[in-house]
Amino acid sequence: METVRQRINRSFPWLLLGLWLLGSMPLWSQPAAADSSNYFRATRYYEQKDYARALEYFRNALGAKETFVIRNPQVYFKTSYCFYRLGDYEDAIAGFLGDASRVERVEDYRHFFVLRARLALGDTLGAIISFREFRRIYPQSPLNITADSLLAELYFQQRNWSEAKVYYQRLLRYRGFDEGDIYSKLIIIADTLRENDDLKDFALTLMRQHPFHPGSKRAYDQITRLYQKSVIQRDKLNEIFRYLGKTSQFEAIDRLLARQTARVGSETEQVRWLKIRKLYLQNRYQETLQACREQRGRFSAGQYLREVDIHIARCYLRLGSTGKAIAAYDTFQKRYPRDGLAAEVLWVIAGLCEDRNEIEQARAYYQRLLDHYPYCEFISEARFRLGLTYYRELDYSTARNQWAASIIRERDDEKRDRYQYWIAKSYLQQDSTGAYLNTLNGITVEPFDNYYTMKAFLLTRNGVQIRQFVDSLLWEMHHKRISYLPQYLEYFQRPLLVQDLLGERYAQRELNMAAGSLDKPNWEMVFALGEVNERMQNYGRAYRLYRKVYLENFVKSDWREWMFLLKHLYPLYFNGEVNRYARQWNISPASIWAVMKKESAFEPEIMSYANAYGLMQIIPPTATRLSGSLGMELGDVRRLYEPNFNIQLGSFYLSQLLHRYGGNLYHALAAYNAGEHRVDRWRKIIDTSDDDFFMENIEFEQTRGYVRGVMKFYWMYHLLIHPYKMPEDLVSFPEKIAHDPWFKELEGLE
Repeated sequence: METVRQRINRSFPWLLLGLWLLGSMPLWSQPAAADSSNYFRATRYYEQKDYARALEYFRNALGAKETFVIRNPQVYFKTSYCFYRLGDYEDAIAGFLGDASRVERVEDYRHFFVLRARLALGDTLGAIISFREFRRIYPQSPLNITADSLLAELYFQQRNWSEAKVYYQRLLRYRGFDEGDIYSKLIIIADTLRENDDLKDFALTLMRQHPFHPGSKRAYDQITRLYQKSVIQRDKLNEIFRYLGKTSQFEAIDRLLARQTARVGSETEQVRWLKIRKLYLQNRYQETLQACREQRGRFSAGQYLREVDIHIARCYLRLGSTGKAIAAYDTFQKRYPRDGLAAEVLWVIAGLCEDRNEIEQARAYYQRLLDHYPYCEFISEARFRLGLTYYRELDYSTARNQWAASIIRERDDEKRDRYQYWIAKSYLQQDSTGAYLNTLNGITVEPFDNYYTMKAFLLTRNGVQIRQFVDSLLWEMHHKRISYLPQYLEYFQRPLLVQDLLGERYAQRELNMAAGSLDKPNWEMVFALGEVNERMQNYGRAYRLYRKVYLENFVKSDWREWMFLLKHLYPLYFNGEVNRYARQWNISPASIWAVMKKESAFEPEIMSYANAYGLMQIIPPTATRLSGSLGMELGDVRRLYEPNFNIQLGSFYLSQLLHRYGGNLYHALAAYNAGEHRVDRWRKIIDTSDDDFFMENIEFEQTRGYVRGVMKFYWMYHLLIHPYKMPEDLVSFPEKIAHDPWFKELEGLE
């Protein structure tokens, strides 16, 4: 027969869920005698991590034998945990071992904190034995990850290097640990054990993957010591050089190459090339060009001849000698027609010809690209650019014909919308307003699909229509709330219970394990998993799950079918920080959310391949400069993982760029992604009177896609948080021409 305690434990997650579904109001703020309840006060302080006060009120509640305590046996577990956090380990052990603190489903946590308390009391040897045994007793517990990390540290402290190495390497398989710290420990272990091959591997991996980590300097010192009297292998020398170049340690490069030359006995082609490459990394382009031209004849290896030739072209371009750069790039393509860069070189030449207003030559290079590399990544762009060259020359009919022919070959929906959007713009240039509106309306059926469909939708609706549209979205978002958590609660009972007992950090590992155990979950279950992650403030994971639901189930559906997802696809995460810094820097919060969504998908602890950190993806040199401007010191780059600090720097940087470019968000976003120096150059050679034309002429596809994506996000966020105010950079076409003589023609179309 089920006991009262078992019924309470079984029903607790449902009680917790009910409180969640009531809203975000915390438990202690409920009105029924909350102020006088010892339990509610204790809970408030417990969640605030004020364990001393929490313990005081928990004791009062236990002494009074209040009804709520009897119905919530978790209070005994929490009391024991308070003792543990306050350093009263004897009482913590006694509490956790008592039957009163036994909570169904989380026996492993009781056992775990007993072991932690004993370890804190100095029983290191016993703790090691017990933590190893813990994995055998609870093989499925997420706490095994924490146990492994503790064992790694304990073995390291005891100088049991072999065991420490095993456990640190095991930690590399888990998420949530600082890889830089782990490799730093492995370097120390390998050095102590004189395992030089492993030491080299660990050091080079740290330098390659985490060049700005504090441990990378020690890794470089170890590598230098290991190769003090020996020649560095070619691939290793390249890796070390890349690390030093990325971290701007140019004097160290000189010493490295000098030592390599002394050990070999002569200057190798590799060393000779790396000296030239160092000049280029230092932006010493004239010296680089001179060295390339003077030394080309001294190279015999094809790989270095290739590098010299491509750098000659790059240096001419950096020095402003565009004609010579075009000739050098052309020579490179003819000399190395099968090189991985050959197609891109033709793409670059065509763009440079356009910059020089040599349109016929540009078209010839685009056509050469289409003829010689029909399967390269630039094919679709080359077709679009051919049409744009005619548009640029005001030959709108030929531009339309070019784009119309390209639509037939294009399978990507967004690129087809792009062609249609520009066909519409060509009609507008010829005052064919009816054709303009009809063409734009043709791509507004699914306005949320991409930049072009969203902008077309906003341009073809007047202010009243936009307000009605946004009102309907807001109504759907706030009055048709959908939750699948109750339906799938059984899968998440343990994570929810752990969250109540110990907070989000432990609960998240429970949730990750629960998610991994789901066998081919349907979208409703994935949505429920997103809900739980959102409640636990794991915003990056929550957003990715909601995005997964959309992409795998609704991306081809009518937008009205997935409006329940809209607030999850455009969430207002980190609302306090975003609004605080938006006010401080006088920019729209919509722009901050849009950048954050595009850069990191709301994941705070993330680092890109380019060593950009955190929510707004800031690289260390930029972070150092911004911190200095704000009178702060960056210190450890891992501080960029802190949401508040990252948003402060990122929003400040965005405000600086907006100020630099007169409030033009297109230009500011291009600079955020590609750098101010490039945007300054583009603004000199590209017509900036048309934001679309500027964007399409950005040199890099990655940056073009970035600006398109962020602008779409910005418009959506702006409309959702300012439903009665159109974005200042986007006034609808109907409102622009409301008083124009053609207006009657438009009325006739409707």
